[in-house]
Amino acid sequence: MKTDDIQTISPETLQTEYVSPSHCIFSLTEYGFLSAEINGKKFGRVILTEAMPLTMPDKYICISDIEKKEIGIIEDISGFGEDQQKLIMSELSQRYYSPVITEILAIKEKFGNFYFDVKIGEHKKNFTVKDISKNIRNHGEGFDLVDIDGNRYRITDFKKIPAKSRRKLEPYLY
Repeated sequence: MKTDDIQTISPETLQTEYVSPSHCIFSLTEYGFLSAEINGKKFGRVILTEAMPLTMPDKYICISDIEKKEIGIIEDISGFGEDQQKLIMSELSQRYYSPVITEILAIKEKFGNFYFDVKIGEHKKNFTVKDISKNIRNHGEGFDLVDIDGNRYRITDFKKIPAKSRRKLEPYLY
């Protein structure tokens, strides 16, 4: 590798600009994509990503352009009006979709893989978790399970799922 190919990191490239709700307007394009006008500059399509999706889903939302170049960060979406918050949350819910488990029907282990049979609302769902100790994450009152495809399933409040379900999962929590 030649030294000409190495990019240097300067203080300017590390600076983060927080986006003020008073200087940012989100809207949908005619094709349903999220666009934004930030400090008078229009962005035809923007991508929102959460910096801390498990612990602070409504804070520190990164806004990037379609080429994934960071435009700025929303410190907290609560500063935006209700309509703007709906647009932000709609965009994030598409990126961070995680079905809520309402009941665990069975957990079977074979060759290090854990096969879950669960209910999501009234629908049954099966998924596989590899290395359960690394793919079950606590978040306050509940847990997230990440399957072998990277999909996330959520138990929002462990105490509120049926006792039979809790007993099936408890051996894997510690």
